[in-house]
Amino acid sequence: MSGNLPVAYRILREGLALEIALVESDRLLLHEETIPSSLSMLKDRIKRDGVLKTPVIVDRDSLVILDGMHRVKALRELGCRYTCACLVDYADPEIKLDRWCRTVDQSLKLVGLNSQLKELGITISEEDIGSASNEIILLLREGTYRATAPEKGIRASLEAVVELEFWLVSKGYVVTHETDRDANEKFSQGNIGAVIYPPIIEKNQVLDVARSGQVLAYKSTRHVIPARPIGVNVSLSLLQDPELNVSEVNSMLSESLHSKRLRRIPPGTLIGNRRYEEELYVFEDD
Repeated sequence: MSGNLPVAYRILREGLALEIALVESDRLLLHEETIPSSLSMLKDRIKRDGVLKTPVIVDRDSLVILDGMHRVKALRELGCRYTCACLVDYADPEIKLDRWCRTVDQSLKLVGLNSQLKELGITISEEDIGSASNEIILLLREGTYRATAPEKGIRASLEAVVELEFWLVSKGYVVTHETDRDANEKFSQGNIGAVIYPPIIEKNQVLDVARSGQVLAYKSTRHVIPARPIGVNVSLSLLQDPELNVSEVNSMLSESLHSKRLRRIPPGTLIGNRRYEEELYVFEDD
């Protein structure tokens, strides 16, 4: 689908190619819903900064966005014809696909959940804690249960997780999004009362959903990229330019990036208020 996209800058990292390019915004495919409040704040920040600081991560072949749904939508709403993307090979085994577990601050009782679960059409059965499942799993203090959405398919199951999350928040529970490891650790240490594990999702399902023009519920996927570039600082005026074609804008971006110094930073670095678990390639002005 991507064809021969112009590439402004290429970083080779132990076999993983990170290709930075300006891509027509309307060619990029979203696979996950965005959160209106987060989108509004991000759009205001990009408009205030006047630049896009970090490329979105995109599968080179399909142009499905792996990381950066909110940035792409914000740029579209700001009238940007182009989006700065870091093109990667989604099939590369170094790129992992994980999920966001929902952790609940207080203990939940199945008897207290039953009426709401029935209203959502979710059925419950006991689940052997050691078995694998592609369905929703509820980890409560009283036991572990398999939850089945009213309709078949990954989208329906993930939507059921979000509906249950919204209901818990409406009842005063604090629900946070955690990795499997962090959720398991917090539960075992008694720091949280329950965990909702969404179904396991595969890369091909992400691609199929995006190509069909549909999206998954928000916070359905967590893509783990081993490295990413930051600090590209592409001006909004270039992204919005109504006259320049894709080759011309990439030529201008290439000149800009090649004039900068590229610094490699190890995983775990804190920049601003975000800790990056992946390796970073930072573009800096000389």
